[in-house]
Parts: sequence; C-alpha cells; structure tokens
Amino acid sequence: SSKGSVRGKHRLEPNLVGYLAIMHLPGAELYLMRYMGNGEAYLSGQALLPEQVYVLSSGSVIRGPRIEPIYYADVLDYFWTPSFEQSIDFVAQGLSYRFPSGEVGLHAVDLQELSGRLVGIMGGSGSGKSTLLSVLSGAYRPTSGQVTINGVDVHAERERLKGVVGFVAQDDLLLEDLTVYENLYYNARLCFGNLGPAKLHRLVLKTLDSLGLLEIRDLRVGNALNKKISGGQRKRLNIALELIREPSVLFVDEPTSGLSSRDSENVMDLLKELSLRGKLVFVVIHQPSSDIYKLFNRLLLLDKGGYPIYYGNPLEALRYFRSALGFVDEDLVECHTCGNVNAEQIFGIIETRLVDEAGHLTSERKFSPEYWNQRYQAEQPPPAPIPRDLEPPKTTLKLPSWLGQLWVFLRRDWLGKRRSLPYLVINLLEAPALAALLAYLLRYRNLAEGTGYTLYGNSNLQAYLLTGVLVALFIGLTVSAEEILRDRRIRRREAFLRLSRQSYLWSKIVLLMLLSALQMALFVLVGNAILEIEGMFWPHWCVLFSLAVFANLLGLLLSSGFNSAVTVYILVPILLIPQLVLSGALVSFSRLNPDLSGTDRVPLVGQLMASRWAYEALAVHQYAYNRYEAPLFEWDRRQSEASYRLDFWLPALEAKVAYLRNHSANPADAPDQARVARLVGTELDAALRSYRTDRTVAQQLRAGAPNPATLAATERLLARLRSQYKLTLTEARRRYDAATSALTDAPGQKLRHANEALTDALRARTEPTAVLETPTGLRQLTDPIFRSPAPATLALGAHFYAPFKWAFGWPVPTLSFNLGVIWTMTLGVYILLSLNALRWCLGLGHRLPASLRQRLFWRA
Repeated sequence: SSKGSVRGKHRLEPNLVGYLAIMHLPGAELYLMRYMGNGEAYLSGQALLPEQVYVLSSGSVIRGPRIEPIYYADVLDYFWTPSFEQSIDFVAQGLSYRFPSGEVGLHAVDLQELSGRLVGIMGGSGSGKSTLLSVLSGAYRPTSGQVTINGVDVHAERERLKGVVGFVAQDDLLLEDLTVYENLYYNARLCFGNLGPAKLHRLVLKTLDSLGLLEIRDLRVGNALNKKISGGQRKRLNIALELIREPSVLFVDEPTSGLSSRDSENVMDLLKELSLRGKLVFVVIHQPSSDIYKLFNRLLLLDKGGYPIYYGNPLEALRYFRSALGFVDEDLVECHTCGNVNAEQIFGIIETRLVDEAGHLTSERKFSPEYWNQRYQAEQPPPAPIPRDLEPPKTTLKLPSWLGQLWVFLRRDWLGKRRSLPYLVINLLEAPALAALLAYLLRYRNLAEGTGYTLYGNSNLQAYLLTGVLVALFIGLTVSAEEILRDRRIRRREAFLRLSRQSYLWSKIVLLMLLSALQMALFVLVGNAILEIEGMFWPHWCVLFSLAVFANLLGLLLSSGFNSAVTVYILVPILLIPQLVLSGALVSFSRLNPDLSGTDRVPLVGQLMASRWAYEALAVHQYAYNRYEAPLFEWDRRQSEASYRLDFWLPALEAKVAYLRNHSANPADAPDQARVARLVGTELDAALRSYRTDRTVAQQLRAGAPNPATLAATERLLARLRSQYKLTLTEARRRYDAATSALTDAPGQKLRHANEALTDALRARTEPTAVLETPTGLRQLTDPIFRSPAPATLALGAHFYAPFKWAFGWPVPTLSFNLGVIWTMTLGVYILLSLNALRWCLGLGHRLPASLRQRLFWRA
C-alpha cells in the first residue's frame, strides 16, 4: 500500500513459508498481516492465524521452525533509517582500558552502530559499564583500540567532534539554586553564541515543552536533600541539557536510577523517541523492566572485569544464554500470556553458582567471565558491513567568544550565589563579625594610669595587624575552597563542548575578587573604627585585599587538585600555621632555627610566605605614614643614622684601628690583622660612597696589609666623619623640632596616630646589642625602620621592616613593593591553576609503570 510496505515485503518474503506484508501506518506503529501458507509462525509466542492482522509491538519477534527470527527492531530500522538527515557510523574496535592502579577495566570490546538505534549496555556491579561509556564518549582514553564517528577518531580529533557527542551522567548535573528554565537557558547560551536572547528563549521553551517541563520552568531545582522537582523531572532536565544542542550520539548513564517505575518508563520512552529522530543513544542500565528491555535495538552485555559476553538483539540474548545451559525450552524467552520478558534471567544464568556435596549453593561461580567471553568470541558472527562513505558529523554548536563565555559563567555563578541565603549571610557577616570580636578583645587600655583609651597606649596593635593578615588568608581560602570542586560534575558535562577553561576560571576569580574586596573593606572599617586607627583605611584594605585574592587563588588551586572538600579543609590549617609562624610578627626571624635563619636577614622560607610581605607592609606603613610620624619620619631617620654612627659604629672602627696599630709588630697576628683591616676598609668604603669623597684609604685597608701611614690616615678620616655626623645629628634635631612645632596639637596627634608598642618593635629597642660583627662587616641591629637597604642588595634580600626596597635601581616604598610581591605570588598561583598543575602532580604516581609504583610507594 506504500513504497515502504513494498520494500518491506520484498525484504521479509524469503524468511517465511508463505509471506508477510508489513505496513507502516501513522502513529509510528507497525501492523503485520499473514497471507497464504500453512507454515508455523509465532508472534512473541502467539501462533499466527491466516488472514489475521496483528500489532507488531515494541520488542516483539516472529519465530517459527522454518523462519529465521524477525525482530521488531530490525523492521523499525528498515523503515526509519532512510529518513535521517545525517547517518552516523559509530565504530569501536578492540577497546581495552587499564585503570591508573594497573587493573584492567575493559577487554577487547567491539561495537558497530548506526543512527536511529537505542543501544543498551548491561552488566553486574564491577563489569565496567560506566567505564565503557566514558571510553566511548571520549572522556577516557583507551589503553588500546579506537573509537570513530563517521571515520573521525573520538580521542585524537576531539575538536572535529565538538558538540557531536552528549553525555548524561547518572548523578544530577544541575545548578541547584537556578530554576529549571535558567539551567537550560544558560546551558544554551554556552552552546549557541550566534543566537540572540529572544531566539534562545524560544528554543529553551520549545525544548522544555517537548520534554513536559514547561509547567515547572520557574521552579528552583534544589538539591538531593531539598528537592523542588521530582526525580523524573530532574532526569528529563538532565537530558534536556544535552538535547537542546542536538548531539548526534548521546550517552546516558543509569537514567532510571532512583526513579519510580512510571518515571523510568517515561524517561526511556523519551530516549527511544530520540533514537527514532535519528540519534544514536547508548544507555547503561542495571535492572530494566520488560517494557524498557524491549525498547533496545541492540544489547551489549559485560561481565566482571569488563569482559564482553554478548552483543546483539536483546531478545536473542535470553535464548543465547538459555541454550548455553541446555534449557529444553530455550526459545521460551517471553511469557505466552502477557508477553513480558524477565531480563534478570540473564544474570541468573551468567552467575550460576556451584553446588557443594550437601547440595547447597556456594559463592563460587560455575562459569567464569573468561569462559563466557571465550564463548562469545567463538560464536560472535562477523560484523555486518557499515557504509564508510559518510560525511564528517555535523553539529549545530556555535560557541561564544572567550569574553562571551566569561560573561555567561559570571552571570550564572552570580545568580546561584545570590539566591543562596546562607552563602550571602555568612560571607557578608563573617568579616565584620571577626573584626568586631578581635578589635574588642585587643582594645587595651591601662586602667592603673586612669586614662582613657588611646591608640598610642594600645600594646596590641601588632596583634591586630597580624590577625588581620590571618583573617584575610583564612576567609580567602575558605570562600574558594569548594568553588571548582563543587562544579566538577557540571564541568564534566560541559567538557564535551570544549569550553574555554580560562573563561571559567576568570569567572570564579572575578566574583571572588569582588567578594574579597567587600569582605576586607568591612573588616577594616569595623576593626579600625573600634581601635580608632585613623587615616589607614586604604593602605590596610589594599594589603588585606591583595592577600585575600592570593588566598582565593590558592583555594581554587586546592579545589582543582583534590576530589574531596574534607581534604581541602584539612589542608587549610596546614597552610595557615606556617604563614602565622613565619610572618615575622610572632617569632623574630633571627630567633628561628639557625639552619633556616641568619643575622639580620629574612630566610628563604620566610620570603615564600605571603603573610610576611603583608604584615611588614602594614607595620611599616602604619608606623612611617601615620598622620603624626609622616612629617617627622625623614628627620627621625637622619637622627637615628647619625646616632648609630656616633655611638656604636665609629667606636667599633676606632677600636679596630687601635688593634691594628698595637699588633702591627707581631707577625703571628698577620691573618687576623688582614681580616680586621678588610672589615674596616669595607665599612669605610660604604660610608664614604654616600659622601662621594676620596676612598683611597678605604681601598688600601681592603687590600689587607695596612702600613702605619694608612692607619694614621684612617684615624684622621674617622675624626672627620665624627665631626660630620655630629653636624648631621644637630641639623636633624633642629629640623625635627621645627616639624614638630608645625604640628597642631602634636601631643594629641601622637596619642591618636602613633603607637608605642609598634615603635618599640620597628626600632628593635629590645635588642641586647646595637651592632654585630659578621664576616662581611658590621651589622646594625637597632632601628630597622630607619635603615636603608644597601643599593647592591637584592630587593628580596632587604632586612625586615626596611622603609623601602630597591627595584631595578629605584627605591620603592615598602607598601608598594610588598604589594607587588604579593601580586607576583598570586600570578604564580594562577599559572599553576591555569595549567591544572596540582591535579597533574597528584596523579603523577598513577602514571608511573605498575612495577615502579609498587617499588616506590607500596609493596604487597
């Protein structure tokens, strides 16, 4: 009656005694009528009578003693395949996969499929179903073998297959704080950068309507513990996320897991409908009902260890395994009365248990996976030829630009965070609450003196600065510790789109930077107000914000490297404690283990701590640039330098010169005399360089063999220097007094802006000695805040609390220089994050050969 019917008759006629005519009628149902002939034939176990019309329902099969089985799926394939817009040729050859631990997960799996088929993958626990799905979809690279789609290698040419493959994971891959519509809309924005908002809106509504989700489009998805929509609706939405971009090949992992029987059938009917529209759908399923089992066109069975043991028609699988055990009624695969199929029979046969002497079943299997695999390999017919002249697979995918993706990620992430009330409350109140608590606890005043609170008398200002550093690190780490980890499943789904990782990372970074900026502003506002720290908002905020951003990036790095949030949070104190100890505030660097520290220098391990740079910047700026000290700092510095030279440096050099004169006649002291002479020469050379005067005497002393004339010239030079330093000290004091007089209410400003405890720390007034002799010269231990680092010193080698640092020959204030170091460290962490270096390093052990890994890490 139609062209399709005639072709169908010609194809099926040779199989029967007599012949069958099969017609395709509207409604996608197939009807069968038997004409003439007396041969026995059965439709799903029901005897066919002449001249009767029967419905050829889903999963049915025509059998007879003289008839090769005719499956419903074969008939459906024949009628529907020619109408596909594009044919898909999916081939997997010799696939094997070995886990990083060395265990084999798949053994020589072969597949050949075409468009319009619904392929089921079944097997017991540990049989490698999900692993096979990941290998077929391109998520895992096989140890051996190849997967191609229309001749394009899935693993080697992933860019050419962008958007062709879709993957629906077993778990929900939904953004719980977004609505059903928003989940699908933002996914569509990432898929179709060439469509405007209006077209995207219509496309999303059309997709929701086709999946029966239109009525719940404004409901929030919720999470597993607080579900806003049903399990079936969640599963359909997961499918919609892939369906909206119309992938040619769709992989679905356990679509019926956790669903009711009715929801399971609805989901599987949807997948069947997709296959009828020309998609190739692979479904991993565990315990299908009879109706679901009959939906599959092909079935692949895996046994434990990833051994393929059957590949073919689903109904034929029952007969295949029943015949393997010699069942008398091996062809009885369906119930004669209701037509139901019990798929569990297959696993009961595969895992048949041995019986002991007492007739009890044992835990040992009668037939091993290797046995079933060998039987399968021996009886598997050669694969049917698949056309190879197909065009490369097409895709409707049109990704937005880098900035476009960034904007979509930003809006999606911000929308989710904005709707999470606990997230907003905790992150907005945490910083000011900590600031209020810490500032209140540290607001010290001396009750014995009977005076009110003043910043000058608060001996806890250093502790406040240090705790501010720790709060910035702590909040920055904790707020970002789960960001990437939480999105890992979402990113796995989006991996098939080949989206820009940099866009995703920058969306996280931008939002975290904005949040950190607000948090640190609230912390500084509240804390400084309670402690009455005036005029320091912007310097304090810049340092703490920079440190928080560094911690944000560090938290993202941890989140990208580990699979467990618990692991990340365990690492937070491990990262914070060294930052506390090596900040330079809690323990002086000169008091650390001598193996690490040195006199008047920050050890390398301290240089690597962001807290060291942040605390130093806060302390130095707080002291040198408060409203009281700022106009006086230069004259304070000159007084300090002149006083040190007069009181400690010159007497030390004069004593050295006297030693040289008194021991010049003793040859036994020649080595020591040469050392002392070089030390004096070095010190004088450095001092004279600033005066731009003749340094001949200093150079003669550095030669190590001074004569009496050189010593006499040295004594005269020291006398001139003493006179010069006295003049410098007098002038500095005069200028200091004048600057102090210019201040209005200098005593009051000192109480409001300066701090005695911080002054004592930065001027090292507790040091037992002011000068220390080292092999390279004399080192001043007092007044580090007034000491200038030597121009020849490397910038990172400047002493702690230096007022400025040298950078490419230019003096840079400590605040600016230290901020530059913190941002440089942040850039380093970003590079590691961008390269996914931590995850690569953590997986490095798994990439070693099994034998080497066993010798290095574990010996059984």
